[in-house]
Amino acid sequence: MKKIALLIMIILTFFKPSSSQHFTPHDIRIGDTTINYVNPEISPTGNYMLWIEVDTSNGVLCKVWQCGIDPNTGDLIPKNGKGFSPFYSNVYARPADWGLDSLGVYYVGATFSGQMKFVRPTSPTSAIVNDIATPIVNKRRVFYPSQLPGVNKRFVSYILNDSINGLSLTTPQNKYYQLRLVDLDNLANDYLIEQQESIFPAAVPMDVIVPRWIKGSHYLTYGYKDAINKIQAKEFNAFTPLSPPIPITNDVATKVDGYPVLNPLTNEQYFMSGINTSDTAFFYKRSSFGFMFSFNELVVPKSKHLNNPALNQSHEPFFFNNQLFSTFQINEQGKNYLETTLNKPGEIWLTTIDILPQTMWLLSEFNSELNISEPEPYVGNNKVWVYYSAVKIDPSKPLLKRQFQLRRCETPINSSTGLGNTQNLNAIKVFPNPTSDYLYIEAPDTMIYDIMVYDINGKIVIHQKKVNIINISSIDKGVYLIEIRAANFIHRTKIAKQQ
Repeated sequence: MKKIALLIMIILTFFKPSSSQHFTPHDIRIGDTTINYVNPEISPTGNYMLWIEVDTSNGVLCKVWQCGIDPNTGDLIPKNGKGFSPFYSNVYARPADWGLDSLGVYYVGATFSGQMKFVRPTSPTSAIVNDIATPIVNKRRVFYPSQLPGVNKRFVSYILNDSINGLSLTTPQNKYYQLRLVDLDNLANDYLIEQQESIFPAAVPMDVIVPRWIKGSHYLTYGYKDAINKIQAKEFNAFTPLSPPIPITNDVATKVDGYPVLNPLTNEQYFMSGINTSDTAFFYKRSSFGFMFSFNELVVPKSKHLNNPALNQSHEPFFFNNQLFSTFQINEQGKNYLETTLNKPGEIWLTTIDILPQTMWLLSEFNSELNISEPEPYVGNNKVWVYYSAVKIDPSKPLLKRQFQLRRCETPINSSTGLGNTQNLNAIKVFPNPTSDYLYIEAPDTMIYDIMVYDINGKIVIHQKKVNIINISSIDKGVYLIEIRAANFIHRTKIAKQQ
């Protein structure tokens, strides 16, 4: 019998805060308690934060703000975050992220009337602001500028609505949505990447996987619907804008809020995405541009406070000491996507990426009255903090007519503690691998655990209580994930099942 390739990934995952991790969640509210802080975005260099102050009387008009961050304390500069405001905007056309070129960081957004703006900070309280000489159209939204460090080149992607501004699942007036790319150094080059027809009341794919740059590269990813109606990711090359985008994911799971990242040390790329609005995320990986991503890692936090955790999303990757991490959120399952996202409590998590063991930490202090969102990591001087938005749950009032808090979490990631405690790495063994009939489990006699076997789609095909032998002869040939779940950690191993 021909053996298939051996695939082994042993992952020991600590989930809830315990003495074995030496870390307890601690987060505080920062800024002025009378101010409405929405959607913090932190610059890749320069120690800046960008955020918007939404007018709660209408929930659409907002004021764009930038400020500094003290790299030693994580405090805002100035303390209330109101360092400099370049223009008024609306919640759809606000700057969605930072750009980066050979001169440093910048951001792009549009005024309430639709005038595109280019802003380059010069300090926490000052910036150079220029109009972008494109037509004034109040139907553009989701501005994402490129991050090309050391390169004297600037692009920005945006979504152009057919009729009025707003998200696709809230604007039945729109018949289609266009993903476009502007060359900011040659404004005549305003390219149509893809047009997606309205499927109201559902969201179009580019609102499910928001267009995002693979930072440090000229490649943009976004969502599309494949032949079996699953939302997958495509990739667009800004340096060859007339070439069509290509698919880069192709399994049977719908991706939610996918986020790409490039490891500049290895040139490997990762795509991290929530799966089917569940509490599970898949991390994909590839070694070069222009190819499909392959499944690499499963991320399922063991919630301490949520009865039915869902919507693993808003992944924000970052590097510390040349190691890749991601912070993300989960929320209590509601009746639908909007209720889960907007009116349910949640948790902020941190995970290692592509390292053995895979380790997770719960960062936020739970409050059942607060809806949480938008975690943003900040790497200061030898320490990492995570900022996020929180708002009181109130189904009777639209989300953006409520006042948002700005909160900051401590993390266990710093120069003195490194990755935290990783003891007992060899406490569990699963063998042989590959196998055709039986798996043997070696674990401490006193350990109480459950065993789950998942297929590549995340479906549980075997579930047993503590045993030492598992008969897998009845399942199909392929790659499976063995999960051994104990009280305060999860051990995961990929195994290859032969005929």
